[in-house]
Amino acid sequence: MPCPSFLPGARKGDYYQGCCAAAPPADTASDIPEHKLRLCCNRGYARLNCPEAAALDADAAQFLVKSDQAGVVEIAWSLERNHHPVAVGVIVIPPGFVGVTPLEIQASALAEAYIRDKSL
Repeated sequence: MPCPSFLPGARKGDYYQGCCAAAPPADTASDIPEHKLRLCCNRGYARLNCPEAAALDADAAQFLVKSDQAGVVEIAWSLERNHHPVAVGVIVIPPGFVGVTPLEIQASALAEAYIRDKSL
């Protein structure tokens, strides 16, 4: 359940590296300290520990894989604030999908991990 502004990049062990869509453009994955990636960016609910997250309407994104049909992954999502949903929906991720918004990029990363892990 990442921060809604987190743009996941490469997976590094038990967390994703990435960058923040709410931070100034100069901030890159290498600018986000590892402890902040783990505790704020990857986990969400970081309003008290992250100035970028403090201004967001939602402070966490939840995802659930609903279905997988021929590589097309359907993902239910919920944006939450203080553990209460503020928006919900479903996004369909076909093979080769490239997300534009943070929500689409996060859902795409989940779909990639799901497809990769189910083949193990």
